This record gives sequence, structure tokens and C-alpha cells, in this order.
Amino acid sequence: MSITPIIHQFPIPTPFMVGPVNVYLLEGDPLTLIDVGPNSPEAYDALVGALAQAGYTLRDIQQIIITHHHTDHLGQIGRIAEESGAKVLAHPLTRAFLENPATTHERYKLFSQVIFHEAAVPDEVVRHINRSYEFLQRYGNQPTSVFHVLDEGDMVEAGNVEWQVYHTPGHAGDLICLCHAASQTLIASDHIILKISSNPLIEPAAVEGQSRPRRLLEYIAQLQRMAALDIRIAYSGHGVPVEDVQGLVEKRVAFHHQRAAQIFDFFEGHAYHLWDLTEKMFAHVPSGEKYLALSEVLGHIDLLERDGKLIRDYRDGIVYWQPRTEAYQHR
Repeated sequence: MSITPIIHQFPIPTPFMVGPVNVYLLEGDPLTLIDVGPNSPEAYDALVGALAQAGYTLRDIQQIIITHHHTDHLGQIGRIAEESGAKVLAHPLTRAFLENPATTHERYKLFSQVIFHEAAVPDEVVRHINRSYEFLQRYGNQPTSVFHVLDEGDMVEAGNVEWQVYHTPGHAGDLICLCHAASQTLIASDHIILKISSNPLIEPAAVEGQSRPRRLLEYIAQLQRMAALDIRIAYSGHGVPVEDVQGLVEKRVAFHHQRAAQIFDFFEGHAYHLWDLTEKMFAHVPSGEKYLALSEVLGHIDLLERDGKLIRDYRDGIVYWQPRTEAYQHR
């Protein structure tokens, strides 16, 4: 007889456009938190209050599992880990953000400046994006030791049951999902969200010198892998749980292929850099949020390039894409 995990969903406020983030409490042994929310007094009070309503205090928490490195998910890990005494578990790529946040974020910021140059992003827009990044880091985490790393195929005890770890890069390169097969339950974090399509963000490679990861391609592949698991319910990082994972995945994959086709039509046989295409698609997006827009467009360029529809060219350090002649003729 299988045990169905007891899962509490705590919506925790964030100062970000995405709105509240979901923190999950898995009741049982070990008593486990999945993510913690941003580093703010409001988030702390909300988490402590939600735990109290469930009959617990921070000191009762035995372990904390971080699903990925984004600030809305791990920002207050330092305070929560210290006050609870809980062990912190995370993916190997998340470990750098937990234990050396300043150094790791600086590496990501330097990488983004290279992307901005190659994309011909105007200096004023770059300044706005950098200010947005600095705002984000105000709610970031203090250095926190990781007790144990969780990677693809690992099993972890949480809330009286054993969960299998799935590494699902896409929205973030370090994102993990947890699956309890017997109850067909998935802790999906930001990999699967009902109301919005998770934006696969531009990130550097895990190892210096390697090429930039193609996050949208990874995201689509990992969506399809999760859809094949026969999941009954998926608990998301934002919003309500998803009950039709396969149907949602089909919708998301179709959307991305449609968006790629829409971007391809912009070319009309000409060559464009990333900023040109981003402005064609997302001129209405405020400058401080353009990194999200750049990430979305570049992801679809990666998809078109993989499918043999685009070729790239470098001119004075700027990357241009243009349609392959045969691909444009047969669109």
C-alpha cells in the first residue's frame, strides 16, 4: 500500500512581477520545505505564519530542498536555514549560488554583458537591465552551506516518502523536479506552470569555455520527458497545481513552434541581430525587463537554427542571423 504525500502549498509574496512564489511543506519524516521565498520581511512573516497555521515552527523543519537558483525561490535561505537548523539540499549547479552567491552572480552578470554586445543592445537599455538585476539581488541570499547535492536519478526522503530527482534544465540550468511515482505526484517548480510559459533564460555554460546552453531546446525536451511520466498532479512554483500535465505540455510545445515561425517571418530574407528582432516582437516591454524578451527571442532563434532555417554571421563582434535561402523559399 503506497503512501500519498501530504503537501501544503504556501503562497509567499515577492516584490517581483511574477507575483507570489509557492513554497511547499512536505509533512512527515523528514519534515521538508521545498524552496523558501525571497529575502524580505514580508516573505519571512508569510512563511512563519503559514507554518504556524499548519502546526509547525521553523525549528521543526528538518531539511530544505532548493529547486533552482532564482531569487524568488531561494532568497531567504540563509535566515531560514540558520533559524531552523535544517539541512540544505540542492542540485550541484545551485550549490555555487548558495555557497558563493556574490561570485556566481558576478560571473552571470559578466556573461550577460557579452550577450548584450553581441546582440547590439543599446547602452541605455543595458543600464536599465543592470539596474533591474541589482534590484533583484537586494532580495538575494547570504552564503549558505549545502549539506547534500541532488542530481538526476537520485532518490531523496521527504515527508515520509521517497522522491526521484529529475534534472530539468530549461527555465534555469539547475532546475530540478521531484517525482513520487506511486502517487503520480510531481513537484515541478517553475518547469511546469499553468498560466504562463516558463521563460528559458539566457545563461552561461556551467564550465568556462563551453558554448552557451540552448535553454529553450532543453526546456522543450524536458517538458516532453515529464509528460511521459504519467503524472496525476504537478505542484508549480507559481499559481495552482496542474492536473493535465500532458495536455499543458502539448500546448506549450505548440506555442514555441508557432512563436518560432512568427519570428522567422520577420526576416523577409534579410539579416538581423538579436536586438532588432526583440524590438520587432517586444517593443512594448519596458527596458528593465528586456532580458526576459531577449531570452525568449534568442531561444526561438536557437530552435530555428537547429532546424536548419537560419544561419549566423559575425560583423564587428555582433551576431546576425539570416534565413537559409531554401528555408525562406519553402516557408
